Amino acid sequence: MSAHSNSDTVLHSDDRVTIAAIAILAFVFADVAHEVVGHGVGFLIAGGRSCILTTTRLIETQRLGDRGGDIFDLGGPFGNLVFAGVPWLAQRLLRRSAPRLRLLLCLLMAFSLFWGFAYLIFCGVFARGDWFALIRGMPYLWLWRILFVAAGIVLYRGSVRLVASELRWIVSASDANRRFRVRRLVFTSYVAGGLIACAGAALDPRGAMEILRSGALSSFAAAVGLLEVPHLFLVSGEGHATAHDFVYRNLGWILAAAAVSIFYIAVLGPGIKATF
Repeated sequence: MSAHSNSDTVLHSDDRVTIAAIAILAFVFADVAHEVVGHGVGFLIAGGRSCILTTTRLIETQRLGDRGGDIFDLGGPFGNLVFAGVPWLAQRLLRRSAPRLRLLLCLLMAFSLFWGFAYLIFCGVFARGDWFALIRGMPYLWLWRILFVAAGIVLYRGSVRLVASELRWIVSASDANRRFRVRRLVFTSYVAGGLIACAGAALDPRGAMEILRSGALSSFAAAVGLLEVPHLFLVSGEGHATAHDFVYRNLGWILAAAAVSIFYIAVLGPGIKATF
């Protein structure tokens, strides 16, 4: 490719700032799905009425009991699964190109699935965490832990392939610049999602170490599968048939991400007291 062609590709391609803004929104929604909606619903079902909502966890201010605690724990992963299924369905109901909205749906599904299934592997390895509530106290616990790890790996790998397939709603397999476009979309989203996750944990009431323990773990570590998506996209065949267009710069998406980021870091980060 000539130098002129390379320059033309950069000038007429997806805007990194808008991609980053969409990735920030997607990760924040996935985080809220797990910590606020998922654990929040579990908390209410378990009989909880007072808590503190943060970006890294829902902090109980009352004792729920063993059974109630299990319901509360499982709410987080199930929240992620719900928020992965909804955008998957929405992609198929959307009747127009809408590349920015489609990218948001794809990334929300990706961050939610990667978080949920990477956490399954984590729980099997370390014998703690939300999914562990399913097997806590069961006989042959070592066997269940092995099954958790095996299932988590299979489901995580399947999620990576699904995300690669879902990008067909945005980038056509016949696009001459598909290699450049997919890498630009994926790497920008991965970095932006990780940075907002770490920033959201910076003011956590349990200390700045939550930047690593929660922020980086739920983003950079859990979503590392995103980095394999470009390869899988290039080797897979033609997928969804839809009109394709670039993710051009859009001030509305950028401002929305800025407003959500301020709330996420400065308000939800330190914690919001909630009574039901």
